[in-house]
Amino acid sequence: MPILSVKDVLKSADFFAAMGFEIAGHWNNDDGSVNFAIVHLDTVTVGLMRDLDARGSGENWVSYFYLNDINAFADHIQGNGIELAREIVDQVYGCRDLEVIDLDGNRMCFGQDLTPGSAGPGL
Repeated sequence: MPILSVKDVLKSADFFAAMGFEIAGHWNNDDGSVNFAIVHLDTVTVGLMRDLDARGSGENWVSYFYLNDINAFADHIQGNGIELAREIVDQVYGCRDLEVIDLDGNRMCFGQDLTPGSAGPGL
């Protein structure tokens, strides 16, 4: 489970919910502020940890998530107002993928393995 640094856990959880993720739960500090949440989409699970100094990943991916239908995912997230940082591209490494940047600048890649093997996605 990748854990992303985010400034506002609840806003970030809502961003992931707009991408189709379910909010599994969140946890609070003693003062009541939310410090951690877990979201998931099918078999993809992501942790969101509060970090007031969150700066994002720049041009590098913080994670690569394999999905079964990248076109349906793109339609869904764009229908919910989420912009693609990079449109869908068929890659030389055998995946069809796109990029999204979250509210804190974390760059994530979501892709579909075009020739899935018995060893798992990407292998």
